[in-house]
Amino acid sequence: MPSWTISAFTHRGRVRPNNEDAIAIDSRVLTGDMDVPIIMTSPDDCCLLMIADGMGGHAHGAMASRAVLDYLVAATDRLLNPASCAEAIEEANRHLYELMREHEEALAMGSTLVGAILTASQLLTFNVGDSRCYLLSRGQLVQLSHDDVPEGESRHIGSRRSHVLTQALGGSSFPIAVEPHISVDPPLAPGETLLLCSDGLTDMVTSEVIGSTLRTASDPLQVARKLAGKAFNGGARDNISLLVVRSSDSPAASQS
Repeated sequence: MPSWTISAFTHRGRVRPNNEDAIAIDSRVLTGDMDVPIIMTSPDDCCLLMIADGMGGHAHGAMASRAVLDYLVAATDRLLNPASCAEAIEEANRHLYELMREHEEALAMGSTLVGAILTASQLLTFNVGDSRCYLLSRGQLVQLSHDDVPEGESRHIGSRRSHVLTQALGGSSFPIAVEPHISVDPPLAPGETLLLCSDGLTDMVTSEVIGSTLRTASDPLQVARKLAGKAFNGGARDNISLLVVRSSDSPAASQS
């Protein structure tokens, strides 16, 4: 049976007063600030990882990100198949609008979403918004997610002019449907590393630096520590969340 070593970190950063992000690892949803990254092993034959970056003011952004992850954690079995995964994400979007009707003060709250579900037979990834999923394989960094941003604004550090999203879960005063991006790849192999992160990391740290960190760090915990440190050194202007995962039998260094 496969198992995966996972490191997680989430923090409000240096500027924002509160953390609106949320992280899910299997059935656990983590919110608030971590002092240091944590590490754990998922021994199940299925591992679910998600990050949601909430929008709408700290209380409502936090409500949105938590609601999205709670809804999808309860639908884990449906995330294994691309068609039912898309349906579950679309339902999570509708669930946010139902919450807005119940809590008028939370009108237009929203959240991005990026996630991965790992099994022995496949790696399924999904996203809505600009939170990202990267795979380091044979020394090459590949972005598996799609940035839902205006054309020309899919950015490296400093190149994005705004933080406008072309789609998110919720985020409007009236219901808008979403079209999740979903891809299916071969299962995570020894020597490969998966990174999920909010834009609080990618706004501060270039893809080139992310790739070099994934290539040289010895384990997921070291990756998380180094990337979080680089984001803080860059100013940490937004909430920072990241998840790093490797097969538990992965060699320390990536293949070249």
